[in-house]
Amino acid sequence: MKRVSRKTDETEVFAAFDTEKTEINTGIDFLDHMLLTFARISGFCIEVKAKGKDQHHLIEDVAICLGKSISEIEKKGIERFGHAIVPMDESLAICAVDFSGRGVFVFEGEIKDSGIKAEDFLHFFDTLARNSGLNIYLELRGRNSHHMMESAFKAFAIALKQALKKSGNEYRSAKGVLD
Repeated sequence: MKRVSRKTDETEVFAAFDTEKTEINTGIDFLDHMLLTFARISGFCIEVKAKGKDQHHLIEDVAICLGKSISEIEKKGIERFGHAIVPMDESLAICAVDFSGRGVFVFEGEIKDSGIKAEDFLHFFDTLARNSGLNIYLELRGRNSHHMMESAFKAFAIALKQALKKSGNEYRSAKGVLD
């Protein structure tokens, strides 16, 4: 577990992945709800403490710090790949991840603002992917943007849990490394 801090003129953020307890306070209720949902569904405890001048930069910097903390996980022996399909009321999220070390985000679907701006929701996942080294494929369908966003966080949580499961002693890569 690596603790990552970031201080700029706009934000001050601390995040850690796979800690002893979950403690989240970003000052954005909806983001706190999504991160808590992620922690409970994935089974990984996370700590995130953040404050900032505006929602966009705060969400971005939380994703940077959380992503960098995830990137430090020992990849030797992990499954590497994970996927999930999560329904929530009228919504459906499909998420697949590959802990390749390359960090790419692909999104399919349409989403509108709900609790946070849709562009900030997408930017969170893109920034998290680039800073963690995860390839994240996310597809969303539905009518209620809150449910769509929440099902996305749940699907991502399940997929990441699968990908990080230890099941051997080798890197799951023909190259012999994951970076």
